[in-house]
Amino acid sequence: MLPKNVLAALTGAALACPLVALAADAVAPAANADDLPRITVTAIGSAFKFDVPATVSVIDRQKMDRHLVADIRDLVKYEPGVSAVGTAGRWGLDSFNIRGLDGNRVAILTDGVSASSSFGFSTTGMRAGRSFVDPDTLKSVEITRGPASALDPSDALGGTVRYVTKDPSDYLRAGKDVYVSVKERYSSADRSLGTSLTLAGGTPTDGIVFVADHREGGALNNKGDIDSTNYLRTRPDPLSQNTTSVLGKYVHVAPTGREDRVTVDMYRSNVSTDVLSALGQASTTRLLTDQADDRATRARFSVGQRYANIELGIVDRLEWDVYWQKSETESTTRTLANVPSRNATYDRLYLSNLDERLYGARLNLFKSITGGSVEQRIAYGMEVSRTTPTGDLGGEGRDIRTGIVSSNTPYMPENYPLRFFPKNDTDRYALFAQDEIALLDGKLRITPGVRWDHYAFKPDMSDPYYNSSFVQDGLDNVTKSRFSPKLGVSYSATDAIEVYGQYAQGFRPPLYNELAVAWGTPRLYGIVPNPSLKPETSKGVEFGVRGNGDLGYFSASAYYNRYRNFIYGGYTLDRSQWPQWALTQNLLIVMQAVNFPKATIKGVEASGGLRLGTLSDALQGWRIEGNLAASKGDKQVVGQSGWSPLNSVDPLSAVLGISYDAKAWGVELLGKGVRRKSRLDTSAIFRAPGYATIDLYAHWKPTESLELMGGFTNLADRKYWDWGSLHGGVLTNVAMGGGVDDAQVRNAQIERLTMPGRAITVSARYTF
Repeated sequence: MLPKNVLAALTGAALACPLVALAADAVAPAANADDLPRITVTAIGSAFKFDVPATVSVIDRQKMDRHLVADIRDLVKYEPGVSAVGTAGRWGLDSFNIRGLDGNRVAILTDGVSASSSFGFSTTGMRAGRSFVDPDTLKSVEITRGPASALDPSDALGGTVRYVTKDPSDYLRAGKDVYVSVKERYSSADRSLGTSLTLAGGTPTDGIVFVADHREGGALNNKGDIDSTNYLRTRPDPLSQNTTSVLGKYVHVAPTGREDRVTVDMYRSNVSTDVLSALGQASTTRLLTDQADDRATRARFSVGQRYANIELGIVDRLEWDVYWQKSETESTTRTLANVPSRNATYDRLYLSNLDERLYGARLNLFKSITGGSVEQRIAYGMEVSRTTPTGDLGGEGRDIRTGIVSSNTPYMPENYPLRFFPKNDTDRYALFAQDEIALLDGKLRITPGVRWDHYAFKPDMSDPYYNSSFVQDGLDNVTKSRFSPKLGVSYSATDAIEVYGQYAQGFRPPLYNELAVAWGTPRLYGIVPNPSLKPETSKGVEFGVRGNGDLGYFSASAYYNRYRNFIYGGYTLDRSQWPQWALTQNLLIVMQAVNFPKATIKGVEASGGLRLGTLSDALQGWRIEGNLAASKGDKQVVGQSGWSPLNSVDPLSAVLGISYDAKAWGVELLGKGVRRKSRLDTSAIFRAPGYATIDLYAHWKPTESLELMGGFTNLADRKYWDWGSLHGGVLTNVAMGGGVDDAQVRNAQIERLTMPGRAITVSARYTF
């Protein structure tokens, strides 16, 4: 591969060439940057974008409705190379895994605004995920594998998930200035009931839309059968949960083509759990009761404009957005804890809070140059943002025998209140440019791009965090910058077949929850900050071929990604590396975020579909589709020789489906098979066996106003484990950028983590 500085120079030169031509071409009429075709083809759960030198798929509103999508696991269930990460219990779903990377290595953008970071460790009863969106507020989801585009954040080493929320124009049209619909949904998997209300008014060029959704349910059912009230339990812990979301958006399109947008987006989730699975286990502290209440909220406000035809020489389209977002996770945990060494029982109340506020602005500029033998679509711009997180743990304990109340030891595991990390500001600045150059009558497309990112972590040195004995010296401001070049090439060998290749670099600086988290629990474990943590970088290549015609479509790709200074958050320090406070507290284990020298992930993906109606009129409406994804990941562990498996990589999976669509109804039968997860870096981790499931979906529109949908999942009632719920839950450390630590509960009854058996989901939508 070319050295970084050489490739950056070549990319910059390629981008500069068209800018020179712009001055001479400024007087010529410019086409809109959206005029170039983007061909999509129907696939299982998504549509793949053609004419882009990367694997990009789109899940539209119709697919979400017909697959009865209620969360991110449903959303990507049939998506090759993509899965959801998180547990089915108290903490819920966290984020996505794309080609073996998950957590904070995947960018999640809602209308261009980044989701908050994953964070948490279980002993404090605190965890914050990134699943702060209700699928019913979305009109589409776009998934890009890897840091393929210069317009996307460079820290998206795994890829980017773009949520696009609903617009008034999705419902309004000439002669229809009011839209009202109500959707009801029930699922037996968690006995949940949901109601969604959509209101829209005005015109497509001057309208407003509101989407409100509320859902209530219980624990996600599983295949466990032990209903005990202690750690031997294999049934889910009893819980009740509810989510509420509201989306409001106003869009005005002026006669000149200027588009004004104002968006308000709110989400709230409440979960109350009786954590029976934590009770009764012999240890230095034995829990007799454990009750938890967790609340996650997100509020977003954004305003922006789109100028479609401004003709300023070097710009013919402009977009800008300014946004504010607040994400907060609050947890209240009450335990009755028996401490045998003190012959005492304490009623303990833990109060934890994580608040992350984001302010930012983005400017995108576009220019299209047409005419002659070369056509170009140029995009460039800048983005700035500031993230301000705060987190703390408070609480108090009461000695049941004496009635004494205190926030210090031994009434609580440590002297409270405590800070997980210092209050800080993280500033990000980015400049980016990308050019799509079309040659040979559009058959050959070359897309160079480059992105410059600057990152600054600025902790408040006066924060009480620095008074803790857990904090090491040297944690101060951290600033990092880097150019990340990208280059893509696609060639249309025929009107129906296209080959492509791309090279992309990524850059992810360490986050506050990797640099600065400090924690210690006497006789248990501790987490040590690492102010010397380096940014991780990636270099990746992908080659693919795809085709689309009347008979069907196919897509196949192979990729290889290499990472340096790979950040691993759950590294166990040798006792010789322990700080003095850890030795004094006689801890069992001390962990730290460290840089592994190298990691690699390579794999293949393939999708295909056949429209049977092109073979015979008798088969009109029938379609067969399938996909496959296989990957392999390895890492070099600091201080060790050789390579070991990267546990975050999903096992091989394949999907095969057959469907029939008529004018008013349709059915779809889908089978999914997953190979046993055999490549793990230690024999102590449960190796999830392979499995196969069969799902059936149907939809029917008996009248213009009423649409009915149903889904029967896991028809064979198979017992299986989803690797995302294991890797992102009980079987991981503070690892992979997800900030999850379940070291205490690795011995959980594995049957409790099985996925639901046979389940039915139904929904009905009525439009007034």
